[in-house]
Amino acid sequence: LRGSRLEAMFSGRWDKKLVRDSSGRLFLDVNSDCFQAIVDYMNELVISSEDDPPMPPTVDDELQHILSHQMNLFGLTVDPQIDSNIITQHSDAMILHNWL
Repeated sequence: LRGSRLEAMFSGRWDKKLVRDSSGRLFLDVNSDCFQAIVDYMNELVISSEDDPPMPPTVDDELQHILSHQMNLFGLTVDPQIDSNIITQHSDAMILHNWL
């Protein structure tokens, strides 16, 4: 996701600083269920339109605080969801959100 810490981590700039396992794979000390939810969400973002974004990632209630922490850790923010019959376009919702 452009501008996120996750993008920066995998940009190549930090390759020598990232922890790797014995096979050379990157090691992220994060909850795997939460990270999978983030990866799935990012995949959905790629294939969805701006006016119909995917729902934010979710996990079981006991993991929700970890997911929130990981989202912040990786610099990922979720746009507010507005349930409205008047504001139907995501772009209009973002204009209103930014104005407020």
